[in-house]
Amino acid sequence: MRFVLKKISIILFFLGLTLLIGGAVWVGMDSIVQSFSSVGIKGLLILSSWQVIVILLLSYAWHVICPDIGMLRLIWARFLRESAATCLPFSQVGGILLSIRAVCFKGYRYIKNPKDLSIAHAVSSNIVDITTETLGQIVFIIVGICFLIIGQYHETLQNITVPGTKLNLKWFIIIGIFFLLIGSISLIWSQRQGSALIKKLVNFLSKNIAQQWEDQVNANADSFQNSINQIWSNPKNVLLSCIIHLIGWLAGAVGTWLCYKFLGASINIQEAVIIEAFVCVALSIGFLVPASVGIQEGAYVLLGSIFGIDPHLSFSLSLLRRARDILIGVPTLLLWQITEIHYLNKYSKNKKNC
Repeated sequence: MRFVLKKISIILFFLGLTLLIGGAVWVGMDSIVQSFSSVGIKGLLILSSWQVIVILLLSYAWHVICPDIGMLRLIWARFLRESAATCLPFSQVGGILLSIRAVCFKGYRYIKNPKDLSIAHAVSSNIVDITTETLGQIVFIIVGICFLIIGQYHETLQNITVPGTKLNLKWFIIIGIFFLLIGSISLIWSQRQGSALIKKLVNFLSKNIAQQWEDQVNANADSFQNSINQIWSNPKNVLLSCIIHLIGWLAGAVGTWLCYKFLGASINIQEAVIIEAFVCVALSIGFLVPASVGIQEGAYVLLGSIFGIDPHLSFSLSLLRRARDILIGVPTLLLWQITEIHYLNKYSKNKKNC
């Protein structure tokens, strides 16, 4: 099963890469490079700074449901989750695994270890945080749909014209929202009622990590449901986390608006929310594609055309988003590697002394 999933991810990655390259050729590399370079280092730093603020906000949403873990630890885990998902050739699962590792890691120099930190708590906190983030995303998509109807753009979805072809995106979006809802309901139900499903999820996660950590995960399998129940026993905190995540999604749309402004496109906040909401749907459908290669570019080009935005500007926006993610993600991943190497060296020395 693990081999099949890896094989599917590799195939999807190369299909997405082909789509990205083909899209760049179709839109025109010259215009993309010109638009991309017009933003400059200053614009890229502003976009990256805004994204850092968004990640800090999402970290706080996580802290609301798990205050005992510690804010600094969760900030680091959130940065690592985002960096792995956007910069490494993994699906979203890879980012979650590194996030779990970051939460239960006890070798930090400047971050204190909580008294009752266990791998069960690390996994359950990640699962519930992803759930509240998804619920916030669903509300964000509903807001986008409302803006679409109020702005009377919904008819445009059925007749999107891009150079050389016409597309009807209405059913793609409906199907995407349907699967997102089904997935969210299943995830919540499995946490509240289906302890057997939680164990299966834990076993799936454990098969994708190192053997030493896999043994710890399997040994604590019975503790996961109790840990999840403990988090859900504070519904006010869960609701507050969902609201903060919703604010985070809206802040992400502001980042998209800023990016379009830097590229010279005429767009308002309402239109940016619509675009970002439906890009979320597209990325949710293609969650198995590592780093959403090709999916992200195609979604921005198609949805930007609703508002008459030139395809090369939307393509450039997607590349700017990737540049922003790399600017944040690469230093994060390098720091993670340094931390792990330092811990392993210290562990091996202590073992020799014993």
